[in-house]
Formats: sequence, structure tokens, C-alpha cells
Amino acid sequence: MKKSIGFLLLSVFILLAFSNIAFAYEIPKGDWIIALSNSYYGNTWRKQMVDSFTEVAEFSKGKGYIKDYIVVNGDGTQNQQIAQMNSLILKGVDAICINSASPTALNGVIAKAHEANIKVLAFDSIATSPYAYKLDFNFVEHGESGAQYAVSKLNGKGNVIVVRGVSGSVPDQQMYQGHMNVLNKYPDIKIVATVIGEACTTVTNLAITNILSSLPHVDAVVTQGGGDAYGALQAFEASDRPMPIIIGDNSAEFINWWIEHKSEGYETFSICSAPGVGGAAFWVALDILNGVPTPQEMSLTVTGITQDTVENYADLKPGTLASPVFTNDWVMKNLIEKFRNK
Repeated sequence: MKKSIGFLLLSVFILLAFSNIAFAYEIPKGDWIIALSNSYYGNTWRKQMVDSFTEVAEFSKGKGYIKDYIVVNGDGTQNQQIAQMNSLILKGVDAICINSASPTALNGVIAKAHEANIKVLAFDSIATSPYAYKLDFNFVEHGESGAQYAVSKLNGKGNVIVVRGVSGSVPDQQMYQGHMNVLNKYPDIKIVATVIGEACTTVTNLAITNILSSLPHVDAVVTQGGGDAYGALQAFEASDRPMPIIIGDNSAEFINWWIEHKSEGYETFSICSAPGVGGAAFWVALDILNGVPTPQEMSLTVTGITQDTVENYADLKPGTLASPVFTNDWVMKNLIEKFRNK
């Protein structure tokens, strides 16, 4: 009986301590090994996401918060990521942060990780497994906001190219849903082409270039971010066609072009999820391993850049996307505490 009362009091103390954790929590030293399983590495967004994870993991290793970390990148296929996940399980890692190739195809291997007492955090492109913590963005709203800007600027009438994202991923599916939620409301908006851009400058450029000569006048290009908008821009510049409204991708290249042409009257809106989520995912996984009471589902906001704020991003490093850097204190306050208290 005394042990039960003591355990109860200890549990209450822990919960009370964690209630103000963003201000009081000191990360303990640990022997953890945290892995990143990234399904696709073929665009700027994914590379910057991996860099953000690696930077935080390297910092944490130097501080002694973890023993080591592992990063594995895939080719976009489900089978390769499943094989890589199985390898990580055999290595005996303590947690896996997974940017998934499919919402459902990896659920079996996630269950296998759970059986091995490995914590799994699915982020950005999440998996539906009940054994995974989830950290995502509201991609439907993301898609809706970009499409709505374009439609509003066109007064509900015009020809639109829709650019899809990373094939098979949840973000692509949800952003496309958001695009269609808006575009289908306007009978005078005509989708003249839908292309696969893989959130990549080169892929999007080639996809639009290959069909542009066969299309009528294009009034707007609705994108998903990560580099595709700059690819669309390049395609139109090379064609000598009038530049349409292109929903931006938050890349330094697109933003610099936008700033340069803003004085000539070019107007648009740019939006993209933050690749810094890789670092946020690492912190969440570490906090879970350290026993921090963590909600099963959390969400980050998407960074939007407007005509009035674009100059604030003029100093972005070439080859990067606008993104905050997430600290563990920020993660504690704005993710773990926020969603635990909902």
C-alpha cells in the first residue's frame, strides 16, 4: 500500500513538473540512437529537411543527449523504405522518425518496430498506423490557400495548370484535395493541364515545358511548394509566353525573382511547409524517449509569404527554402504542451 501511494505521488509530481516543461525541462544525457527514414531525397525541400534533422542530431550527440543517430534516404518507393525500416529495427535503434512513402504501406513495419519497443514518429508525409506518433501540417488548407489566391486574382475566370507533388505521398494527396476544393467551385476556371512536379524545380520545369506549346493561354499555375514554382517560372521564361500568376514555393530563387519583378507590378502569394520540421521531429522523438508525456498527434503551421512580406526573405541562401529553425524549447511549448492541453 505504501508503495502504491508513493508511486502515485511520484506520478503526480512528474505530471506537475512537466506542466511547465517548456521553461524548466533540462534535457538529460542519454544513450539513445535516433534514426531518420526519409522516403525520398529528390528535391530541395527533402534535402533541407534532412539537413535540419542532421544538424540537430549532431548538436545533441555533442551535448551527450544521444549516443548516435542514423539517416537513411530512399528512392521514393515503398519497398525500399520498408527494407530500410527493417534494417533499422535489426540495428536496435531506440526511435525512428519516418517521412513516409505511403500513408498505409508502412503500417506493418511500424507495428514491427512497436513490438521491438522502438518509438516511431511519422512526420510531414505521415503514416496512419496507431503505433506511430504523428507530426504533420494542414496540407488541405495549404492547397486551398494557394488556389484561392489565384482564383481571387483572376476574378473566378481563367486557365490554370495544377502541379502535383511527391507521388504517393500524403502531402501531395491532401494539397491536391485542397486545390480541387477551391477550383471546382468556379465553373469559369478551366484546368488546362495537371502535371507531376515532385516538388522539384527540374521535374516541374521539364513537365510544363513538354506541354506548354500545346496549351492555350495560361493565367495561373497552382503549385505545392518545395521548388516547383521556380521550375514553372523557368518554363514560362524560356517560352516567351506571358508570365502567369504562379503560386510561389518559398524558395530563395523564386522569392528573389518575385522581389525583382514586384516593382514591375508582378503580384503573387507563396506558401510551403517548413523543411525545418526535420529538426522538430528529432526533438519530439528525443522527448518521447526521455519520458515526456507527448500527445499522439501534433501539427505545425505552414509558412505563407505575401506581397507585403516578401522583402523580409530577400537574404535567403540560394538553394534553400524559407523555414524557421526549431529548438527543443519551442517544440515543448508549441507542440507538446499545446496539443497535450487540447
